[in-house]
Amino acid sequence: MSDYEGYEREEQEPSYRPRDRKIEEAKVAIYGRYFSEGANVYYGRQLEIWMEKVFFHWITKRALNELVEEKRIGFSAEQLEHHRAHFYFPRKHRYPRRQIAEVIGLIKEFSHPVFTRAVGHHGEMLIESAFARTGFRVLDQKVRVLGGRAWTETNHDLDFVVERDGVRYGVEVKNQLGYIDQTEFEVKLRMTEFFGIRPFFAARMMPQNYIYDVHRNGGYSLIAQNQNYPLLAEAFARRVRERLDLPVAVIQRLPDTALVRFEKWHGANSV
Repeated sequence: MSDYEGYEREEQEPSYRPRDRKIEEAKVAIYGRYFSEGANVYYGRQLEIWMEKVFFHWITKRALNELVEEKRIGFSAEQLEHHRAHFYFPRKHRYPRRQIAEVIGLIKEFSHPVFTRAVGHHGEMLIESAFARTGFRVLDQKVRVLGGRAWTETNHDLDFVVERDGVRYGVEVKNQLGYIDQTEFEVKLRMTEFFGIRPFFAARMMPQNYIYDVHRNGGYSLIAQNQNYPLLAEAFARRVRERLDLPVAVIQRLPDTALVRFEKWHGANSV
């Protein structure tokens, strides 16, 4: 199974992560902004993304769970064919099922394995094209063997290995709304260290501690801000933006500004 095959799952917080003091702050902010009044239903991923400039996704998720446990907000878990969706709403909301039913149709569409595979493939094509435009050479794809060394610790692979100016990067592309899974992230970092190459992560968003770990390992994180849908999905992207206010877009190529930043970084760090 490729890294992007299947649906985008609800992130599970690792059981070993201690309770963060930011959770109480998040509970106050989230409840005051979204649940103290009104009659709206929110998809869990929505709130994680809307609050991500202030709180990590897992902080928002834990805060929501605790608000549910304290019976301060309503909750519904909907098991769809390819996705388990979590919904939250004010306790005073009389008819949450109507809004949940409206949103479920969209979630079914963008979480379907065929569509998520297309989204993942499009993300890889955008990055591969960007490397070609900036003079990087793609040495191989879906890499588990490099320089006579084979990665056997797990079944993971690196999306690409690219090279320029004698410097090689192990590239991982995550064209998805949520963060890359923490275990997978750690494995990919270990793989680049195992092969003696630098890590390069391209994602819609990553938490600052992930970005720091990439930097500490001599690598680069390209943060796209948007999840990029395939070119023929413009109308669907518009529906998702209008109904759920999620950061999805349709582009043919990555912005030159992002590539210039990486080129400058590479030039300053390739000696």
